[in-house]
Amino acid sequence: MPSPNSQADTAANPDSPRAGFQRGLLAWLKTPQDAAGLEVMLHALATAGQDDAPEMAACLAAAEALFVAIRDKRLEALVPYRRLAARVEQALRKGAPDAALLTDLQAPLLQFDPPPQAPIEALQPRDPLATTLEPTAAILPLLSTPREPRFTTAQRSLWDNAVEALGIAWAKCNGTPTQEGWGQLRQGIFRLLDGALALAHPDPLRLAEALAAATDDLESTPPSPRLLTALAASMELLQEQGFLEHEALESLVQQLVTRLERRDEGPRSRHLDTLFAGEAEDEIEQLRLALEALPPDCEALKEAARRIQQLADPLDLAPLALVAFRFAQSLERITPEQLDRSPGRDIALEWIDELEGWITAIGEGNPPPPPTALAKLQRQLLALVE
Repeated sequence: MPSPNSQADTAANPDSPRAGFQRGLLAWLKTPQDAAGLEVMLHALATAGQDDAPEMAACLAAAEALFVAIRDKRLEALVPYRRLAARVEQALRKGAPDAALLTDLQAPLLQFDPPPQAPIEALQPRDPLATTLEPTAAILPLLSTPREPRFTTAQRSLWDNAVEALGIAWAKCNGTPTQEGWGQLRQGIFRLLDGALALAHPDPLRLAEALAAATDDLESTPPSPRLLTALAASMELLQEQGFLEHEALESLVQQLVTRLERRDEGPRSRHLDTLFAGEAEDEIEQLRLALEALPPDCEALKEAARRIQQLADPLDLAPLALVAFRFAQSLERITPEQLDRSPGRDIALEWIDELEGWITAIGEGNPPPPPTALAKLQRQLLALVE
């Protein structure tokens, strides 16, 4: 049972490490390229209690090393790292990390040569069991030495073609999820299975099989928000150049497979949802102001929609993130004149109202409505230029 002073019990204390981490996390999610939020997060981690269980202490040290690397521009502020930050917040809330958090935090750091010292220290519990550090430190340098590519160009031909087709299918279906769209995605996953068999390597095959199993019922049953988030993470990493040759491929695949295999929605952090809603409401106001400008400010509209996407994406709010992303994409093809008169202006105003309803529901702890209306309004907006 947690002590009265444990991190899990201090959420109401605005000066607690967890509260400080949450403030920094929300600021970082809003502007990932700005280091100010990261600095607040790092300060919170540095002031966290020293009496944590060894596993929790190791995760906090690894998280600190990862966020330092992002702050120092050694790593880009990618969506997977922002999702890791949300998992660290969950660990602070519960007072204990999930089973894969330490491995997932350390995986991005293994690409450095030499690896940062902090991840090695993270393996050392803050107690007398420090003797495990030396053998670990001896192994880590081997992970970053140059090596031959895992696959030849001929071996990966089918895989690369399948990933390209999968990306196209995902782009078509994830903003407006229809039975036809999910069917195309399933066809792309079958091609990925063929590509994985040609690679003759267990990790790509395991990921392709997990994608196939997770999408078995998509053509008849809409995916849950958690599954949508897992699919989005998988599609994003698959499209990254060098995914197959990543030194931590096994760890990356394990993380994706674990997320794809989870079917329960699990408890959400009410405090984090409330913070998200407050930040997202500010962006709703920016959307309204940009639409009221003469002429409407399309760039400001896009920026506000992107920021809502960035806030929602790491918090298992995939439908909301996808809708905001698609709206920003739509604005690439819409002119200010089209938004300054009907029907374009009416559609945009209705879209903002629907989006605000979503955000309000999340802030109040209620399940948001299906994104059907938002997707329909997006299609109407795009029809203006087709």
